[in-house]
Amino acid sequence: MKLYLVRHGQSTGNVGGTLIGQSDHPLTELGEEQARAAAARLAPFGPMPVHCSDLPRAVATAEHIVGAWAEQPDLGAALAGVVRARPRVLPDPRLREIDLGDYEGRSWEEFEADEELTAAFADDPYRTALPGGESLAHLETRVLAAVRDVLAAHGLGPNSALGTDAVAPSDASAQATGFHITEPGENACIVAHDGPIRALLNHCLGVSPEKWWTLSTTHGGVSLLEFSAGWVNVRYVNSTSHLAGLGSSVYVPAEPDDDPTAG
Repeated sequence: MKLYLVRHGQSTGNVGGTLIGQSDHPLTELGEEQARAAAARLAPFGPMPVHCSDLPRAVATAEHIVGAWAEQPDLGAALAGVVRARPRVLPDPRLREIDLGDYEGRSWEEFEADEELTAAFADDPYRTALPGGESLAHLETRVLAAVRDVLAAHGLGPNSALGTDAVAPSDASAQATGFHITEPGENACIVAHDGPIRALLNHCLGVSPEKWWTLSTTHGGVSLLEFSAGWVNVRYVNSTSHLAGLGSSVYVPAEPDDDPTAG
């Protein structure tokens, strides 16, 4: 099974200089272009179900992806008189960006001025929650639960769930990640945000909590996981060649503290 991970296109919340988590923001014009570029990148590999965050910027990106597949002619099906169903978009709130709680929509300067909170983050960035919001540990738990259900929904059986029951000791990747794949399943796509995608990739790569910020993604970037014979392979991370020429979509690595604004 191949699981494609797509970060949504740029939204209006990503250009305002404020902290953005679970608030509603539509795609910008550039974000629409990034979503279309990601759709074109995935066009040869579909159709497949698309699971996504239920926030508007992710749903709109997912609709571009399934729309590109729907526009492709299926000559074999046409000759057989078969009408191909439009690929499904399946929103899931567990794939939302991190909940920033009281800091949603506020400036980065306000966050830095809270000395007690910034000290807590410096001491334990993985388990410290924003007031009224989530910690990175909370984010990872709900995202992995959603991915568990995605894998189970696409023919991988009960052993695809997170957890190492019935995993052979020789299946090193399954032991490390908790994903145990016993049989082929249909491909799927997840459209989400930097935080959820980062959480899943960090989990599969075994990134330690203190290095959680090392990996980042680009709006419209595509990553690929492949599950086969007890192994989880990270085929590529944040591929952006399809975004060439789209102005400010050129990838610039984020500073370690920038993630709450990522959206």
